[in-house]
Amino acid sequence: MPKRDLPQPPDFTAMNAEAEVGAAERERLMTLIGALSLSWSNNESVLIYLMMVLLRTDDVSAALVYGTLNTARARSDLVSRLTRVRVSDQDLRRDVDDVLDAFEKCGRVRNDLQHASYEFDEAGRPVSTRSMRVEQNRKRLSFGRVRPIDAARLAKITEVIDELGRLNQRLWALLPRLEQHVNHEE
Repeated sequence: MPKRDLPQPPDFTAMNAEAEVGAAERERLMTLIGALSLSWSNNESVLIYLMMVLLRTDDVSAALVYGTLNTARARSDLVSRLTRVRVSDQDLRRDVDDVLDAFEKCGRVRNDLQHASYEFDEAGRPVSTRSMRVEQNRKRLSFGRVRPIDAARLAKITEVIDELGRLNQRLWALLPRLEQHVNHEE
């Protein structure tokens, strides 16, 4: 029988009694995660317009393609592949790839936070996340990597939110260039 490593359940009574102590830290983390989620969504949704231009179709059809692809990775891959097929301008192609690469890097932080369970101390302060995915290296599989929620991690989340803001501007700036190039190639 496989070894079972169930985590200890939180002491909900103690956490509720001390809830006000950790409230500010919980609120800060939730605000950052909310800002990250909003920034991510604003960027991912622009992929619809990139698809629209690259597929030479309307926004509804592009949205159907977007919705059919159920992961950000699949959507980004489609845009990347369409860019390779439809864009002959190497500088424009590189700009699209650079934005998609940066978006993917931000996605790692987002996914790490969105697909984790959160651990709190007795006062309800967030102290760590536990990954809810299996990770594989050369020697073994592991599950439940624990990472602290400390000043460095909070700073990284803030950095990614800022980067997503810059990426959003870059995506919107790419659209007219991409549209002009694709229309010129017809």
